[in-house]
Amino acid sequence: MTFPEFRRRRSRIRIVVLLGVAILLVTGVTRDISCFNISSTQIHTLNLDHAKLKLTWMMDWYKKEVLFHVQNTFLHGRYKFFALGFSPRGELRRTDLCIFTRGPVGHQVLDAYTSRDFNRIYVDSEQNCDVMRIDESSVAFRRKFDTCDPQDVAIHGGTMGIEGVLQAQILRADTITIPEAKSVSKKVDIKLDKVAIPAVETTYWCKVQRLESWLAAKKHHVVRFEPIITNEHVVHHMEVFQCVTDSKLEIPLYEGSCADLPPEAKACNKVMALWAMGAGPFTYPHETGLPIGGKDFNPYIRLEVHFNNPDLKPNIVDSSGMRIDVVSKLRKHDAAIMELGLEYSDKMAIPPGQVAFPLTGYCIAECTKVALPPTGITIFGSQLHTHLRGVRVLTRHFRGATELPEVNRDDFYSHHYQEIRQLRYRPKIMPGDALLTTCYYDTRGYDTATLGGFSISDEMCVNYIHYYPATQLELCKSVLSEKSLYNYFKYMREVEKQIGVDPDGARSENYHQIRWNRPRADQLFEYYLEQPLSMQCNRSDGQRFEGFEWEGAPVTEFSPPRPALRESCHVSEELHWFKPVSVGKCDAFGECIYAEEKIKE
Repeated sequence: MTFPEFRRRRSRIRIVVLLGVAILLVTGVTRDISCFNISSTQIHTLNLDHAKLKLTWMMDWYKKEVLFHVQNTFLHGRYKFFALGFSPRGELRRTDLCIFTRGPVGHQVLDAYTSRDFNRIYVDSEQNCDVMRIDESSVAFRRKFDTCDPQDVAIHGGTMGIEGVLQAQILRADTITIPEAKSVSKKVDIKLDKVAIPAVETTYWCKVQRLESWLAAKKHHVVRFEPIITNEHVVHHMEVFQCVTDSKLEIPLYEGSCADLPPEAKACNKVMALWAMGAGPFTYPHETGLPIGGKDFNPYIRLEVHFNNPDLKPNIVDSSGMRIDVVSKLRKHDAAIMELGLEYSDKMAIPPGQVAFPLTGYCIAECTKVALPPTGITIFGSQLHTHLRGVRVLTRHFRGATELPEVNRDDFYSHHYQEIRQLRYRPKIMPGDALLTTCYYDTRGYDTATLGGFSISDEMCVNYIHYYPATQLELCKSVLSEKSLYNYFKYMREVEKQIGVDPDGARSENYHQIRWNRPRADQLFEYYLEQPLSMQCNRSDGQRFEGFEWEGAPVTEFSPPRPALRESCHVSEELHWFKPVSVGKCDAFGECIYAEEKIKE
């Protein structure tokens, strides 16, 4: 069947494309599965379109399959077809489809995929859309995490888009509830007050406010936080910071550019809550909460909002912020947030024209050895973060030469969807362990190097991990050492004859003076993997831990990341000719999961 045929029948057809990865689902409302004792925390729901198309799902981790239920699929006979599609990176071409039809003589199900030009639909050689029930307005079916069919897209725990607009993580941990009674729970809003956003691309806006007296007087635990968004199209991310200073210090109330913060407010830099595009509420596990308030807690906090206004629109008024749930009955553990990855610095750069150039930020063993308690810490949440060019992010865990299960990874990362993810597997990090966060960047279509920095046109590589028990370790991040960077620019000038490069000059200008080609991009990639680091092994007050020389620290050696998909699959001989629908361009480590064409923003 050709796609134009579908177009001509548009009044009777619905196609919903799940762009990305990972799906496990279901409702528990059909007769076929009502025998299961399903907890409401195992069920996840997403509204797919304006016509109240509702997707409900859950995972069967033992069988490694997803159970789906989609309501309002045929609208009681208005539509004859319904298709649910899976696409690795938000593209309609090479989309994996489950097509359902309902008629007077029963139903039909087709496992199919679209052509590279999205003009034709082909029926799979193997059928892996396992229907449980179809009626006049709904479909219930299941799908293996990985069918080992190259004509299917494997389901995994990364980002998934829907119809190119909505995005979600489908393979996810159970939902967490707040068990405390309402009598010990209150909500606190921390938000801007009708701010006129400047008509410039990047603005960091800050507000310093004082906690209410009841919260300042007694220690509480934050057990949930969620965003309050006024203008979705310009609010890029937000953070709430605790002021780590003397509890008696008065900090001036302030609302304005973060560049003009009062000097006293510089101490307000310990992350308490954070949000980025696409994220929703975040709830703490029952055994832990983030401490706030009390006699040793400075009663001032700072809200920071990053506005991204690339169209330079004037007259935008914003009152965005965060809402936190606090409980007066303390939980067992104090929680904390730590930043892993790369320092926000133009010491690191990404050459232009790269499919997926990797940069790695290190939390080295020497840092965790001096900063973590003997019993270690448990990570229960993770938020991966880059700017426009990030296409894949993962954090790996090493104990000596042994690699342990990963902390988090998203092989189909989108900066439009940066939720804090509850971790089903909660890593235990011991003193002397190392954590490596690698971000991959697509710079095809760019003419100059992309630098690290704060602007949306710069790049970041961060994993905000949520853990307990709380420690003083706030930042465990790295960047290339000053000496290493000087030697690199000296080599580029003297050996590579890049005359515009000056080892004593500005870093950003030096990177932009290099005439980039494939050999020079490969040289930079290898140089970053080998050269000593400048480590941020920092407390909440910004001071580095004692006990090691952090400038010139050694890199943690590692082998290439393990394959993301289908490492244990056997493909039948009949399908050896078929290039998998999910395979695209390859990165420097040989992983081939990237878009064959640049996705325009």
